[in-house]
Amino acid sequence: VPMFINKRFDQDHPYVSVVVPVYNVQNYLPECLDSLVSQSLKNIEIICVNDGSTDDSLSILRRYEEKDPRVKILTKKNRGYGHTMNLGFSAAKGEYIGICESDDFADKHMYEDMYRFAKKKKLDLLKANYYEHSEAGDVLQRPFDEFRYREVFDPRVYQGPLTALPVIWSALYKRDLIVSNGIRFNETPGASYQDTSFVHQVWMAARRVAILEKGYLHYRVDNANSSVKSSAKVFAVCDEYALSESFMRKDPQRVAAFAPILNLLKLGTYRWNFNRITDESRPAFVKKMSEEFSQAEKDGSLDRALFCDRDWKQIRLLIDDPDKFVEMHSDCLLYTSPSPRDLS
Repeated sequence: VPMFINKRFDQDHPYVSVVVPVYNVQNYLPECLDSLVSQSLKNIEIICVNDGSTDDSLSILRRYEEKDPRVKILTKKNRGYGHTMNLGFSAAKGEYIGICESDDFADKHMYEDMYRFAKKKKLDLLKANYYEHSEAGDVLQRPFDEFRYREVFDPRVYQGPLTALPVIWSALYKRDLIVSNGIRFNETPGASYQDTSFVHQVWMAARRVAILEKGYLHYRVDNANSSVKSSAKVFAVCDEYALSESFMRKDPQRVAAFAPILNLLKLGTYRWNFNRITDESRPAFVKKMSEEFSQAEKDGSLDRALFCDRDWKQIRLLIDDPDKFVEMHSDCLLYTSPSPRDLS
C-alpha cells in the first residue's frame, strides 16, 4: 500500500473533502457519518452543512465533531440545497471533493479506491456505479454499463456518458476544476433538481474523466421525506438548463462542443418533468418547451443527427404545434430518456 493512503489527517491538505448536506435527517445521519469516519483513507475532511434542521440533526453532528477532528460543521438558516452545497464546496480544502447525502452511506474503501485511481490518472472527474439501498437490501445500479470503464476520456470528444443519470454523489471532483471554472450549484429555494446544472457544468469543464465499474455509495430510496418525491416547481428544471447554458456561453469552444448534446439531454429532462407535473400545469410547460427548442433550431444547435426518429418527430410537433402536443399526450405518459444515436 503506498504511504500516502496511511497518511494521518492533515487539516490544511486533506486528500478528499466530503461535503454532507444535512436537513432533518436524524434517523439516517449516524449511519452516514459512521461510514465516513471509518473510511480507510484517513486524510479526509468531512464537511457537514446543516441547513437549518429543526430535528436532532445538529446535536448528532456535534457528537461526531467532538470525537473526530476531521468532522467540521457549518450551520445556517434554511436556504436550500444549492446554497448548502456551495457553502460546503467553498469551505473544502481537499485535492478532490466528494458528496455524500446525509441519508446515504459509503463503503469503507470508497474514497481510498477513488482517490488512488483519480490521482494515478490525473483526473478532473471520476464517476462510479452505485447501490440503491432500502430495508430490503442493496441492489447494484449500473448506469454506465454501455460505456468504457477505467479509460480516460475527454467529454468534448466522447459524449455518451453525459446521457447517463447525474448521480453526483457517486463521484470525485478535482477541487481546482470547480474553483477555476466557477462551477456553482443553482441557489433556487428548496431542493429543486440542482444536481442537473451542476453535473452539466462539470462535464463541460472536465477534460480528463474516467468511470469505475464498482459501486461504493449506497443511495437510499426508502426515505419518505426525500425531495425528489415533490411534484411542485413546474419550471425548476428550466432554471437549471438556463444556468447550464449561461455557463456554456462563457466559452465559444464549450458552445461548439456541448450545445447539441445539451438539447438532447434537455428533451429527456423536460419529458420527465412533463410526466411529473399536474395536467393543469402542462400547457404552460409545453409552451416553454416549444419556445426553447424553437430557439435552439434558430441558433443552429438542434442537431438532427443526435436524435432517433421517434424523438425528432416529437421535437417537430413541439416546435410546430405545441397545443396538439398537449392534446396528444393528455392521457399517456411520455417515455423519458432520450435515445441518442451513436455518441462514441
